[in-house]
Amino acid sequence: MHLDKLPNNKKNSSFIELQHGLAVCVNSADDLNAIDISKAFPSSDKCLCFNCQLQGKLSLQVKDRKLVTHKGDLTFGFADGETFHLQHSKDFCNIEVMIMPELLDVLLGEMDFQFSNLDKKVNFFLHHHPIHQNSNVLSCARELFYLMQNTDQSNRLLVYAHVLKYLNWYFKSFDNHLGRQEFTQWEYKQFNDARDYLISDLTNPPTIDWLAKQVGLNHSKLKKGFKQIFGKSIYAYYLTERMNKAKQLLIENSVTETAIMLGYSNISHFSSAFRKQFGVLPKEMRRQHSYNNVK
Repeated sequence: MHLDKLPNNKKNSSFIELQHGLAVCVNSADDLNAIDISKAFPSSDKCLCFNCQLQGKLSLQVKDRKLVTHKGDLTFGFADGETFHLQHSKDFCNIEVMIMPELLDVLLGEMDFQFSNLDKKVNFFLHHHPIHQNSNVLSCARELFYLMQNTDQSNRLLVYAHVLKYLNWYFKSFDNHLGRQEFTQWEYKQFNDARDYLISDLTNPPTIDWLAKQVGLNHSKLKKGFKQIFGKSIYAYYLTERMNKAKQLLIENSVTETAIMLGYSNISHFSSAFRKQFGVLPKEMRRQHSYNNVK
């Protein structure tokens, strides 16, 4: 079904609370009343908001973020009661699903998605994805719009099912996109803390589960974010740091002493790991150090 022209009636401002902590609404140009406004959204201090623009154009500014969105764009975030400055076209229309973080965490369960463990304190953030080519989210948003024009108690369950479908496609679309976005300041700190824990003892690598618990991130997000920020998997990063330390130790210590100092019980395993990292055996590296010192 195509959304070429929205009916100009009061139902465009429909709002449905499906359960405690989960609601869906349609925002249109008629609801905003003015073309250039400043409006506070105090209800946002408890809910994450997932928007899909059905049609029109919207210019938005909040804090230091400026966005211009069009038909098919996705915008989601947590505003914490911030003031939004808006300019919109006369045909602007948007579907918005609002969900409390703790409920979203329950719905996600063990999904490999960026928003796991949102029952913790959420700070202001805003993400925008120009997603014109993704028909699944836009199609679900259109279905929700038309369902909400004739909502009564008999089809609330159908609306609920469509909201879950909408969120499912939303998460899948944004998960890939977020992998290329910057993390929040808090997340950067957690990833750097994980790296510090990782290399604090180069004789015994920690497990990923242990690292995740130390920094308060879930297993999947830690692995994905660590690789994105540091360019290597957790184990590959650890091994690189371990071999760099071995290279330093070899200046003053024998191959056997260096291997033992780094927790290796098998010297051949240490030699193989070292050669894989530097292309030479540790004894050759030590020989080169000795030769340079003699000259």
